[in-house]
Amino acid sequence: MPMGQMPVLEVDGKRVHQSLAMCRYVAKQVGLAGANPLEELQIDAIVDTINDFRLKIAIVAYEPDDIVKEKKMITLNNEVIPFYLTKLNVIAKENSGHLVLGKTTWADVYFAGIVDYLNYLTKINLLENFPNLQECVTKVLENDNIKAYIAKRPITEV
Repeated sequence: MPMGQMPVLEVDGKRVHQSLAMCRYVAKQVGLAGANPLEELQIDAIVDTINDFRLKIAIVAYEPDDIVKEKKMITLNNEVIPFYLTKLNVIAKENSGHLVLGKTTWADVYFAGIVDYLNYLTKINLLENFPNLQECVTKVLENDNIKAYIAKRPITEV
């Protein structure tokens, strides 16, 4: 464990940490990365935006002080969540149900993979009013390889 924590990916006997670095590496291996530096930049920008959104939710969800958490939850629900999801929904509409480049990239897979966790943290269905984001997730989940993985993965609480 290079940094003493999960996840770790081992490639050719070398252990690598950091989940987004692993995502980029695997995406290149399976054809879900950009075809050139500009496309990679566009994908990274969307993934970083999703990660910013995730962090804003996590800060509130893991707030230990219930009074502070309640106040932060108001801003999260009334400002932060609508801001991010409205913008991402427009982006998905402009990209034919994808988050970037008008085709499935690792940004779509990352979003589809994290949305259940975000729903768990917020205790709401975040995508309920965002049909283009729903379409993005559906397209990822309809991939035969992803379907097969989901069917056999361990069932967890989150």
